[in-house]
Amino acid sequence: MGRGAKAYVDMLQLRGVLNTAEADAPGVMQRGHMSGRLPHRVDFTLLQHLQVLIELRSVSRAAERLGIGQPAMSRILARLRDQFDDPLLVRGPRGMMPTPRAEALSGPLRAWLDAGESLLRDPGLDVGRMKRVFRLASTDFGLLSVLTPALARIEHEASGVELAVEPLSDASLRRLEDGRLDMVLTGWSPEGAGLKSRWLFRETHLGLARPDHPVHQATPTHAELLRWPHVVPSAGDGFGDWVADDLPDMAERRVLVRAESFALVPYLLQTSEAVALLPRRAAEHFAATHGLGAFPAPQEMRPFDYHLVWHERSDGDAGTQWLIDALFAEFEPGPAPVGADGADGSGDGRQRQFHG
Repeated sequence: MGRGAKAYVDMLQLRGVLNTAEADAPGVMQRGHMSGRLPHRVDFTLLQHLQVLIELRSVSRAAERLGIGQPAMSRILARLRDQFDDPLLVRGPRGMMPTPRAEALSGPLRAWLDAGESLLRDPGLDVGRMKRVFRLASTDFGLLSVLTPALARIEHEASGVELAVEPLSDASLRRLEDGRLDMVLTGWSPEGAGLKSRWLFRETHLGLARPDHPVHQATPTHAELLRWPHVVPSAGDGFGDWVADDLPDMAERRVLVRAESFALVPYLLQTSEAVALLPRRAAEHFAATHGLGAFPAPQEMRPFDYHLVWHERSDGDAGTQWLIDALFAEFEPGPAPVGADGADGSGDGRQRQFHG
């Protein structure tokens, strides 16, 4: 199917969702002359504004993203409410929340807008003139190990590109599926309808502590590591203990600080007797930038594979493929190791999942 034909089919599918979402969504108001019907004349820009409002759940933030005044954004929301015969955004205990109708629209709307943008975009992509915001989800470990090495190239080749990064969460792959994200950096094996991935690297671990810490006197045993308090970074949602997953006795260690950020770890180590067990790239970076000392991690700690994940809808999008290539270019070319997630899928019993 050609790109134009696919966009037309996507439009018909969106029209069907718009026409049925009101009936499917509980509690949606039935009060207007339009009865939830999408008019035959579709304002592409207005639908773009609707997608931003649903994504950001804020009139002021949507206005800032789109570069317009807040009063103008409020008028656009009023027009959308009239056109869709639904409030779309309502006030909740934590600010504005999408109505069931708006939630039902979000995924199909994003897919249709992507198809429309691909039709309008020059098929011979001029990266230097591209003006675009790419939406990614990552932990700060992903930013450090994947995005940071590629930033100079991205800045040089595409000065009009903005990378909007949100924290990795349990919902990130679902947001990728429904079009609210363009790609995800993760140590979890990508699973989901239409998801595709590239294996980036296999990561091992190092310990980290102050350079004058007694832990550096010899390779520490498990018992010696249990003597010291630990700083534990949490990757993604919650405070899961990925160290104890490999080293059950470490579940008994004293945890001085649990932090939802790798970037806090070096500051906490500099001023305490604590140690940390980290992915090697993070440990080596913090040792170099904060004057910390690295020590060998226990051999029982399994390596993990790191992935760049996107949705198959982006396969025909030259801009997304350029960014995938730019991020991937910083890593050595070649096939993933046998057993790496995304390679032959068999597993070798050593690597593990890492939500970071």
